[in-house]
Amino acid sequence: MSILVTGFDPGRDDVNASAALVTSLRDDLPADLSPLRSQLHFAILPLSSRELRGAILAQIVACRPRFCVLTGQARGREKINLERLATNLKDFDSPDVDGCQPRGELIESAGPAAFRSTLPGQQEMVERLNEQGIPAALSNHGGNHLCNQLLYQMLYWTRQNGAGVRCGLVHIPPLPVQAQTQWPETPVMPLAMTRIALTSILLALAAQSAEGVTL
Repeated sequence: MSILVTGFDPGRDDVNASAALVTSLRDDLPADLSPLRSQLHFAILPLSSRELRGAILAQIVACRPRFCVLTGQARGREKINLERLATNLKDFDSPDVDGCQPRGELIESAGPAAFRSTLPGQQEMVERLNEQGIPAALSNHGGNHLCNQLLYQMLYWTRQNGAGVRCGLVHIPPLPVQAQTQWPETPVMPLAMTRIALTSILLALAAQSAEGVTL
């Protein structure tokens, strides 16, 4: 059993909350995750619509994960959100790092309108996070930018290839420093809290795998 955890590169910005989270876990693994050290793989993906699919598939080939936990920052959200759905739509409010700004385009021309996340136990994960004092909720809309594109392309690929990878997207609020320097109106969540949240999610996946739950 292996788990791939991804975040997004800051691109033109100094900070991306998902990159900060994934890099922090990679470089300073919490003690609770130490037993999983050899099974965890961390990657930072480009903020490029054109390059995103190739980048994530290269990671899948390299580590052959059973679970793929995709993380992204979500400006304006005040909770950890586990996304239920990925929609077949690129409708960017702002351009990516290459200056690309698709409006109303399909991600996969032959794909269905939407896929459901295949990450197991999301409701229980949300309940556990709230019990830990971490604001969390399920979400039915992952946006129409790169986070949604990434989840959709992963779910489409696993459907086409019969792969046993289970994928889900975790949206996290920006960091406090981002409110100070970029978005003064946005809700924030400190890195220490997002570390605890993702640790809890990863432990839940490892426990389900160890118990032989059919996924």
